[in-house]
Amino acid sequence: MKAYLIAINSKYIHPGMGVFSLVSNSKYPVIYDEFTIKDKKEKIINAVLNNDYDVLGFSVYIWNSTIVKEILTYLKEINFDKPIFIGGPETYFSSELYLKKYNVKYVINDEGEESFNELLEYLDGKIEIEKVSNLYYLDNGELKYTYHKKPDINNVKMDLSLIKDFKNRIAYLESSRGCPFKCSYCMASLDDKVRFFPIEKVKKEIKYLMDNQCRTIKFLDRSFNINKDYMLEILEFIKNNDNGISVFQFEIVGDLLSKDVIDYINNNMRKGILRFEIGIQSSNDMTTKAVCRRQDFNKLKENVKLLKDNVTLHLDLIAGLPYEDLNSFKKSFNDSYLLMGEELQLGFLKELKGTKISNEKETHNYNFDSNPPYEIIDNKYINENELNVIRKVEEALEKYHNKGCYKRSMEYLFINKKLDPFDTFLLLNTNNTKELKYLNDDESYKYLYECLKDQVNEKEYLDVIKMDYLLKNKIKPKIWWEHTISKEDKNKYFDLFNKNHNIDNFTFYNYGYLDIIDNHPCLFIYKDNLVEFVKL
Repeated sequence: MKAYLIAINSKYIHPGMGVFSLVSNSKYPVIYDEFTIKDKKEKIINAVLNNDYDVLGFSVYIWNSTIVKEILTYLKEINFDKPIFIGGPETYFSSELYLKKYNVKYVINDEGEESFNELLEYLDGKIEIEKVSNLYYLDNGELKYTYHKKPDINNVKMDLSLIKDFKNRIAYLESSRGCPFKCSYCMASLDDKVRFFPIEKVKKEIKYLMDNQCRTIKFLDRSFNINKDYMLEILEFIKNNDNGISVFQFEIVGDLLSKDVIDYINNNMRKGILRFEIGIQSSNDMTTKAVCRRQDFNKLKENVKLLKDNVTLHLDLIAGLPYEDLNSFKKSFNDSYLLMGEELQLGFLKELKGTKISNEKETHNYNFDSNPPYEIIDNKYINENELNVIRKVEEALEKYHNKGCYKRSMEYLFINKKLDPFDTFLLLNTNNTKELKYLNDDESYKYLYECLKDQVNEKEYLDVIKMDYLLKNKIKPKIWWEHTISKEDKNKYFDLFNKNHNIDNFTFYNYGYLDIIDNHPCLFIYKDNLVEFVKL
């Protein structure tokens, strides 16, 4: 038996780790291909029809389910005669649909490393179908399920060389599977038994990726810090093998971080080597209780402040949770934003089949889109128009905060001048004649200035935006503000920069841009695709 596995990823940077895991643990010959959702389905179909194999498999997720269904529909129409199996989180509660409508023969539900081998053994005539674990199939049109079994985590392998492009792709690692928490909106809540991989295996994989100078290594663990000793051992190994290049991302329960762990990170880890993803979701206690997410927001806020100088922080919010109306969400947004993490991801609640939110959606009058990604339309607390207001805020947040190009401007507006974050981002996306995503660099900075200059000290604000704009560019940029330095003054300043900073004539006049910022002569030198800043 020879299998052909297909991964259709959301982007090139995200490798198909589900398929890689089956390839790494297969006892049978396997070939595989990776595509992205931007690839035309004809390209994928052509690969399906022109490869040599006995059984075809797809890994199905929320982001690729539409294109997978289109491909399966086409294969059914042409009477494709090889057995097709699927797996992945999007199939967990849709097995019957795929089996009856899309000509899929088998659905592997849950972790598939052992189930995949057992399925191939069945197709090879070596075992009965009842001995294939985690399998849905049809028997005379009737849905059948074999039995549930988790693979022995001590025997699960991963061939990380399959990633190939370590410079431009994210590498995903696991140190555990399962999650002890029961968050109502999350698929991980369905697997509350946490199993840890052998620590030496995890270290070996980390070392392999660091030796290959992988830039971004992201752990898939749902709650990396639930076992403090295990976490600290991994962090110490990362510290001792730091290559100065790799960055590690972990999903952290922010209010459960202990002081000694924070002290270890701040006193031992290279600044920026760690990136923590912290799910806040809401600062409304009634809301977090309703979604079975107990959270000490004050403790979380304290921990974020202790970490933020050394760790890159990615904070998460979800719009559309129970008991969260627009005013409550605005407070949750402002509470979370003012922690000033590098990123604040504002997501919208999605209906994931099998979760508590999905099973009890009538309680809160939820309406969800029936198409992927199954996003909220409204509920009894917040209507569609109010959610669209939040979407406007989210677009401006992505443009002006999460891109990281306006850091000084954001701190000036919200920390120094204490503007309301929610209202300000909403204003930025309602006061413009051109969609934010279509603004080029100089238009974006100019618009940010023009839109808010009347709410702050205009001169002071322009100086802050100038610094963001001039330091963001690597070649001398277009100047959109009035520039008033005379030729005589410029020559005078050259003498001072030459004397104090040894800036030569050619560099000053050919590569430099001179401006007066915060009452100081400031020189920006754009050379060799770099910008250097010098101040008198």
